[in-house]
Amino acid sequence: MKKQFLSISILLLISFSMIAQAPVVYFDFLSHNEDTQQWSVSGFYNSNRTQIMNLANYFQANGMTWNMQSDYTYLNGVLSLETPALEATTNNKNILRWMHEDKGVEMDPHSHENVYLYPDVVKLMDSIGLPTSEVIGGSIYNDSNGINIWTNLINGQYGVIFPNYFWQPQYLMGGGTPNHVADLKYFGFWNPTDTANYLVNNPASPLHHIGTGCEIKIKNDTTSVATIVAEIRDVISNVQAGNYPSNGIYFQSVFFEQADLNNAAFYSKVLQIADSMNAMVATGQAQWKTFSQVYTIWENNFASQPFQWECGQMSTGIENNVTRTGISIYPNPATNEIVLDNYSANSLSEQEITIYDALGKMVYSSNSSEAKTEINVASFTSGIYFVHVKNGNDIYSEKFLKE
Repeated sequence: MKKQFLSISILLLISFSMIAQAPVVYFDFLSHNEDTQQWSVSGFYNSNRTQIMNLANYFQANGMTWNMQSDYTYLNGVLSLETPALEATTNNKNILRWMHEDKGVEMDPHSHENVYLYPDVVKLMDSIGLPTSEVIGGSIYNDSNGINIWTNLINGQYGVIFPNYFWQPQYLMGGGTPNHVADLKYFGFWNPTDTANYLVNNPASPLHHIGTGCEIKIKNDTTSVATIVAEIRDVISNVQAGNYPSNGIYFQSVFFEQADLNNAAFYSKVLQIADSMNAMVATGQAQWKTFSQVYTIWENNFASQPFQWECGQMSTGIENNVTRTGISIYPNPATNEIVLDNYSANSLSEQEITIYDALGKMVYSSNSSEAKTEINVASFTSGIYFVHVKNGNDIYSEKFLKE
């Protein structure tokens, strides 16, 4: 009896340990200053300087992280508008050096590349006294970025304003689209192949994509603090519930425009959201990390293995409303074709069938009301695939091996 009780206790401990192994979510604030904003106007610049000083102090005092990404217009403003009187308020340093060296804010280049290419922006940052970043701070993933394109930076590039300055980044925070109408919303790290195959991992490429998660932005509009906090909390809930894979790395940035900080109501909004995020961190389900801190975690703790997961996509692991008894797949392993037996096909007129690869990328999608559906998989690369059939509020899931 004692032996049986001990065995049950050990099994319970193992079960609780497995449940407790949901990964943490890494939080970070991310800001841009755009080349269209009034950074050459001393009044606007100085008002903003006061606000970012206050915010840097607040973030540091509360253990929060911030990646600040600067375009050439703002950087030139720093070079021309900083005075000894201003620098006296920031430990006799220009504002960006003070934020980085004294407050731990991470500085990365940002460019629309209409005038300055990324190497030119990095050169300006160097002139200000900032360390060389390894991160491309934004790009259009499937098209040109102004006069340039991110693929030119894979092996490094020279500037056009500073033609002797060479820069080769290691990481790309990209995934944008023109006017941000269909930006990528992915967690994880992988090596994009090219503009047409951005989501396809290319192990030979030295440039890694940093997934910043769901597109969560603090805007200078009427969107409430509660709405934005709910979006952030939903990321944690999906990770903790097992709706996202337990072996994944989840980095969620929260974005704001630096110029909006000149508005007092917006500044207050940022602080309220920051405090709510810190309450989530206090639960142990999230941690504050900068870009460089999280990509170092990926390199060291995940052995730089590619991982890719789309915001809102449900996992094939332990999920809500998912059963493995509603469908079957044969032959398994498969070579050219699979047959999907769908036992629930008659309960609705049409159901959604989707197939995902091991990185979470959707490779097939269709609708069907048939009990048996034949699917051609001859073009699929070898590996494990996951099939989801959505029937109303139910999701049926199964996997197969493509040889």
